[in-house]
Amino acid sequence: RYMLTSPAIVNLSRSLADAIESLGLSSVVFGAPALVEKPAKQSEAMFQGYAKAKPTKEDAYGAARAFLRGAELDAWQRDLVASAICDPVREQAGATVIGAQDRFLKLLRGYRAEVDRGDLWRLTWHGLLYSYFNFDLDSNKGAATLAGWEALRKFLEETWPIIDKQSEGLLPAWMSVLRNERELLTKDPVEKHAKAFLRGEHDGVDALAADLGIPPSSWFWHALVLGAVKHATLDIDSKFRERLPKLLDLIQGKPGFRDEALELILTRYHACKGAPADERLRDYVCEPSVWKNPKLKAAGIATAWNRVSDPVWQMVLNWVNERNLKDFFDILAARNQADEGRLAFWSKYLKQISWTRLVFGADTMALQRANVEVRNLIAREEGAYAQLSGKREVDAFMMQIGSYLIIEFSKKPNACYVYQADQLPFEPYNRHYDGGTADLAAGFRGHVECALRIVHRPGWGANAEREL
Repeated sequence: RYMLTSPAIVNLSRSLADAIESLGLSSVVFGAPALVEKPAKQSEAMFQGYAKAKPTKEDAYGAARAFLRGAELDAWQRDLVASAICDPVREQAGATVIGAQDRFLKLLRGYRAEVDRGDLWRLTWHGLLYSYFNFDLDSNKGAATLAGWEALRKFLEETWPIIDKQSEGLLPAWMSVLRNERELLTKDPVEKHAKAFLRGEHDGVDALAADLGIPPSSWFWHALVLGAVKHATLDIDSKFRERLPKLLDLIQGKPGFRDEALELILTRYHACKGAPADERLRDYVCEPSVWKNPKLKAAGIATAWNRVSDPVWQMVLNWVNERNLKDFFDILAARNQADEGRLAFWSKYLKQISWTRLVFGADTMALQRANVEVRNLIAREEGAYAQLSGKREVDAFMMQIGSYLIIEFSKKPNACYVYQADQLPFEPYNRHYDGGTADLAAGFRGHVECALRIVHRPGWGANAEREL
């Protein structure tokens, strides 16, 4: 039927199709000899095929292209475009009908008027349902597109009871499925299946996807992951933490609602008793392509951290500060045999450290090409680290404790300098430093305000602790 493109026969073809589907043959009892059963099954299969038919991709695409070019669609094109409203149109720079804002809403109002009159072709409604499930979150993140998708969902939710009531007799399979799965059209579409999905029971969901033609790229699978996360956060602490690796795997595989899922996970983790550092959660959420380093929140770069409360943000920041402290002394200072007990010393103040920053020398930056450990360290600090230009063999470590900023160096004979955070002889967020008395080691000069200078001679720890 969809191959008929003459507008003059549109009404006739639609009437014939609806009449065939409404004959109600399923209510008639026939005898069942083999010669009758086989044709009956063939007819049913043919009917189901027609009942969820879609226009050819070329025709639907052409209608979407015409719509985006501002053309007024005729009745036949309005039927065609229903199944292509989420498809990007190459000739229009990848724009979609669903993202056309006012014009798309006008199109939906036209469909709604047809529904209310009882004139909307059931296959056209099915085309809209197909588009709803075909929506791909990975390629449709614009505000206008998301608003259009929500408008489509609301249209389907509101009109489904009318379409359902108007349908009698033999029903296409997708309608029978939808009668039992009305939640799919609501704002909480996966609640019914999320628990089973979290338990790893996928058969029911897979069958549902096959019956309704839900593609692997659909938003549905991303929403299912978010639903699984919501259920996991209701578990007791031990069960929730046990499921955390699986949840992170699910999010990485279907990241459409990643930020919402991470917000739930981090908030729930903060509520766990003790909330010990979780390395995998820390490393994932701090990736440059995810939420970035929490140290960048104050600079207005890592804005995703605004999704969670300050205590939750501070929890992850503490995890990062602890890792930075260990990385500096285990990887950088250890390379020059310059630890001298400094890791153990500063670890005592770990819970008081509110901010850290690594400053890499030229040798370390060059070493990343050959040293995986150094390369990973620099990658983790992307966007947060600074570089030293004056002393290529030296690295530096900044840490703030209360109202003091402390600078440690990775190589002797550099001392440790403690400055008042509001009286610094340098800017703490500069991208480059000399590393000498011009900035980080300015406290070496007598006339520069320096709260404390720690020289790492034998027994330095006891004296430093007293001074601090």
